[in-house]
Amino acid sequence: MSNKIPITHMFTDKSGHTRFKEKFLPLEPKTGLGSVGSFSNLFVNQILKDNLGDLKMQFAVTPVPKLSNGEGPKLAHTAPRRQLVITLDGYLEFKSCDIEALDQEHQAIIRKGNILLADDLEGAGHVWSFLKDEEGKMHPWVRCYVHLGEEYEHFISDLII
Repeated sequence: MSNKIPITHMFTDKSGHTRFKEKFLPLEPKTGLGSVGSFSNLFVNQILKDNLGDLKMQFAVTPVPKLSNGEGPKLAHTAPRRQLVITLDGYLEFKSCDIEALDQEHQAIIRKGNILLADDLEGAGHVWSFLKDEEGKMHPWVRCYVHLGEEYEHFISDLII
């Protein structure tokens, strides 16, 4: 069993460009009370004493555009807030904007089951497009957003490279 979960961290570098870096959420073994396996630390709002009702989540589905190669609208944008984007279905390519030569730090492939930490809140931003899977099929992008306010800064610092 793995002791970490990969997370693609999408962030703005000092030059104002979106970058991608693979990081990991550490896990610890846990057993008892129906919990068997490896678990991360809890997402705890350190401002609240009881931690009730502070988590904001949202689900979204973007259909595959008709009559295209998956391009869809290429709207360059930054992340609207720091958030985890958990892909439940889909196969996508994310790219940094205003970059001449794309490398693994300026583009990322996101698949079903991947987690993206959207943290490029300023700068040139990014674009994304659908990709075809091994069978030549494109899938709608089904995802869950978990909004992370400033009170979750400790989550970001807990990620390891």
